[in-house]
Amino acid sequence: MRKLLGLALLAAMGCGSEAVHDSAKDAGTGNSMPSAGMKADDHARSGGAGKGAAALDAGSGQTAQPATLKLPQVYPLVRASTPTALISDPAFKSAATPVLPMRDAGVGVLPQALGGAVSLATAIQERFYAVGPTELLRIVHDLDDRVASLDLDPSHHACLASAPVSHTYALPGGQTFGVKLQCLQNVGVPGSAGAGWVALGSDRSGASGDDAGTDAADGGIDDDPAVFYLVEGQEGGMGGAYRIQGDSVEGWIAVADSTAPLNSRVIMHLITHVRSMTTELALAGAAVGFCSAHLRTSADHLFIEGKTNAAPPAGAPMPTANEYCDASRAGCFAAADLNTDLGAEAEGCGSIARSSFEIHSPLDASSDPGANVAHDRIYTYFNRRPEAVPAY
Repeated sequence: MRKLLGLALLAAMGCGSEAVHDSAKDAGTGNSMPSAGMKADDHARSGGAGKGAAALDAGSGQTAQPATLKLPQVYPLVRASTPTALISDPAFKSAATPVLPMRDAGVGVLPQALGGAVSLATAIQERFYAVGPTELLRIVHDLDDRVASLDLDPSHHACLASAPVSHTYALPGGQTFGVKLQCLQNVGVPGSAGAGWVALGSDRSGASGDDAGTDAADGGIDDDPAVFYLVEGQEGGMGGAYRIQGDSVEGWIAVADSTAPLNSRVIMHLITHVRSMTTELALAGAAVGFCSAHLRTSADHLFIEGKTNAAPPAGAPMPTANEYCDASRAGCFAAADLNTDLGAEAEGCGSIARSSFEIHSPLDASSDPGANVAHDRIYTYFNRRPEAVPAY
């Protein structure tokens, strides 16, 4: 059965209410990152781009003028790119920024084996858009809560005006993801249970002038061509790295805990665009309903291909990794009817089918040839602090 990871550090630190709103009550879990614990600003949530107290410098090494840039939020961009009908968790059904209640551990949890009785679309919904440790919208909302507590006044934190430090994450299938970071805040005591960090930075070196920005009404960065980077991690393995520019977000997210190796483990690659109303998600893992999956959405349709993590056929032995993976299958679904597979070649999915994928490298944690994700390595992608990033 799907197992929730916990929030022991959050409870120990006595963090603010928003940082723990959507976490499970189970004190032994460790899925959500802890709050950064930094000075809170008056960062109001409006469903559009965030408006930090001051800007990160473009990388020139000079002190930025206050409020020349605005640190964006991730959740509003991801939510605006997600079909409402796909979302099972009522806290995120509204397009407005939600006020999240405490969650009871076990609510929305499904058996690990999905089998053929559940459609690919319903399986995606119940695993990644319903209450639980791999709920995508909760993960990015929690990230925004942590970043909202940052004091972004460069007169208080010299690192905000420092030149960004480049860091590259090595990811499954030989893929990499680069970030540029200016400040890193440790959370908890390094080496202790649940110790973590959050880091951030910006870069305008690739900007092409004022036209590179987007209108905040579209969920993007208002008149700001900067590329923003956010990184979070825990020594146990939970973490992610994000690149935000205009109305688009790309990120890698790991849900894993090295101290609970039988809990849900998944690595996800996410790309969303508000203007085109598309979300693309490639993932692989264990105890998450899929050994491998690739989702792309439009405003009203979903194209999905994947290998569900199902019970083995009668008489078939269970693999040594205790994960039986079905053969790969693909389907097209109207967002309004996730139970009916229209067929992978259905007209409604023509613009979001495999040929449209921006993520060209699949993720696969099965035992099939070509699989590129090992269950017991998912916790290693974001469990180390980026080096040489100035302390906040």
